[in-house]
Amino acid sequence: ITLQWREVPCIERNGDIIGYTVRYSISGSNITLRHYSDIVATLVELIPFANYSIEVAAVNINGTGPFSTPVYLRTDGDTPSGMPQEVTIVDTTSTKITLQWREVPCIEQNGDIIGYTVRYSISG
Repeated sequence: ITLQWREVPCIERNGDIIGYTVRYSISGSNITLRHYSDIVATLVELIPFANYSIEVAAVNINGTGPFSTPVYLRTDGDTPSGMPQEVTIVDTTSTKITLQWREVPCIEQNGDIIGYTVRYSISG
């Protein structure tokens, strides 16, 4: 995600701005702080399909100013990073095998699961 913001108005700076702090988190998780020297920041290594809260504060030689009003966004989805759980054979006949499984854990879905692919081979 690339962010951009406006500089703090001169009247509110209380000194020369030497950088910015970006604070971001997923609901209920630890807060991450990153420091930037410009009014543009790229956040990397984010979790796919997650809701983030992002705030920015200006920094001068006296410290960090107040943080902006949060901006909320959801990152794009990605392919699942996990697999279905507890795959079991429920029934078999001479021409059919019925399987059942539990879904991919939520944290590993990385988006909406729209289907499953069953792969099989004949051994013998």
